Amino acid sequence: MKKKILLGAMFGVMTLSVMSFAKDVMAIWTSSCGVKHYTTFSDTATYEQIANKIAEINRLECGVTPQVSLNLN
Repeated sequence: MKKKILLGAMFGVMTLSVMSFAKDVMAIWTSSCGVKHYTTFSDTATYEQIANKIAEINRLECGVTPQVSLNLN
């Protein structure tokens, strides 16, 4: 089963693609300051937990906490 979601940040051009493979969910995204990330989450992580973690990583890296929202396709 494949899950795909797209996350958008209000204060930047941040998008996140998430696909589920076996026991992990791989998120490929670019922070608001331009760094590309490959982040792995447990397949039991909720979309809210993934969005919160992405926002936290962006805050630590770029100094900005984006409002992350899910756009399910």
